[in-house]
Amino acid sequence: MINNLATNTINMRSNYSDFVNTLYLHIVKTFYAKGKVLLCGEYAVMAGIEALALPVMDGQWLSVWEVVTKGNSKIVWQSKNPDGSVWLDCRMDTDIMHLAESTNYEIGNTLLHILREVKLQKPNFFDHKTIRVETNCEFSRNYGLGTSSTLISTISDWTGVNAFDLQAAVFGGSGYDVAVCKTGKPVVYWIENEEPNWEPWHLEPNLTEHWFLAFPGTKMNSRNALGSVKEKLNALKNDTLMLHQLSACIQAIKNPRSIPLLEAMLEMWQALLSQYLEIPKAYDDLAIKPVQGGLCKWLGAWGGDVLLVNEKILAEYQSTFENMDVVKWNEYVLSK
Repeated sequence: MINNLATNTINMRSNYSDFVNTLYLHIVKTFYAKGKVLLCGEYAVMAGIEALALPVMDGQWLSVWEVVTKGNSKIVWQSKNPDGSVWLDCRMDTDIMHLAESTNYEIGNTLLHILREVKLQKPNFFDHKTIRVETNCEFSRNYGLGTSSTLISTISDWTGVNAFDLQAAVFGGSGYDVAVCKTGKPVVYWIENEEPNWEPWHLEPNLTEHWFLAFPGTKMNSRNALGSVKEKLNALKNDTLMLHQLSACIQAIKNPRSIPLLEAMLEMWQALLSQYLEIPKAYDDLAIKPVQGGLCKWLGAWGGDVLLVNEKILAEYQSTFENMDVVKWNEYVLSK
């Protein structure tokens, strides 16, 4: 009896090993989407104002292994940091859309929500399959460069569902980040009749050669940041004067004639928005004062993800930024 048990155990281990090897040998698809920064248009894009967004060098990979099975369908999911360490490990039973186990149940349930939305659009997509998914993010999840949007974009490419519908159903927001993921290029993005629109755009590198990105290392949930100003954004839609002022800033930033004008309009944008939405500017959050010819602005949701600063700000406030990761804009942001 003991020998039979040992034999069965060895066979089970052998079968499991063969199963894992089969998954690894059947790499069906690999997808990739670049991260993003939102130069200007944050918050007000929800009121119909144009937004200017650009991709960065790094992004997120999604790799899929699929095996047809006769039993219940399931997904084994693993997400990795840039250094290869695993930050999420979970398993879902996709025949009943249930999260069986996860190292982080909050994020695991968000992932399950995404897959449920896929199933609503494609009811039979996961049927009779055992699927292994691995994501590899090239940037830190605390940098605010689009962990969620790159995931949505790659899942959309894998499953064939509409990325904007998927983003709206799970996370909300304007969808500008998905447009950057899908194009891999800088875009002018706007919402018209509740539909996403975008067109190509570029920013000449000679205008940004003295710019830097600074990462405080504290992830801001942009959905929460948007929710806190929702009432004021609804009012903005009917404020003709403010919309005109914000649009004028965007037009000057979109077609800059000089570095001083570009930087002055970015400063003007955040001053107008801060006053209208009653939220602190980057200077306020960092407890520093503006410098003549300086530039310091949150990119995307205000309050923690990524800062745009120029060399005058860095020189004046070295101690403020010494514990942050700082990279040159022109070495990391794709301007064309």
